[in-house]
Amino acid sequence: MGMLFDYLKEIAVTKNIYDYNSENYQLVNEVKQTIKELKDAEIYFQNVTDPDLVDYAIYRLESLKRKYIYLLKRAREEGINFDNFGSLLS
Repeated sequence: MGMLFDYLKEIAVTKNIYDYNSENYQLVNEVKQTIKELKDAEIYFQNVTDPDLVDYAIYRLESLKRKYIYLLKRAREEGINFDNFGSLLS
């Protein structure tokens, strides 16, 4: 969690996201969970061989990418800055 946790702590200094009931905290957690799901989906896609499952893997990757983009837009609207967050995907 190292780099991600440090980044989230930085955000917390400027915006109180660590109020566990706040929408911002929940939004950051959702972004973090989506990144994990994207990494898992990428691994699954790279290892699947059955044609039907390849289709499923592609669909899952695309839907998670769109979810990630949506969450980033929503976070920006809330004033949460994720400018360097994309580097956590690699």
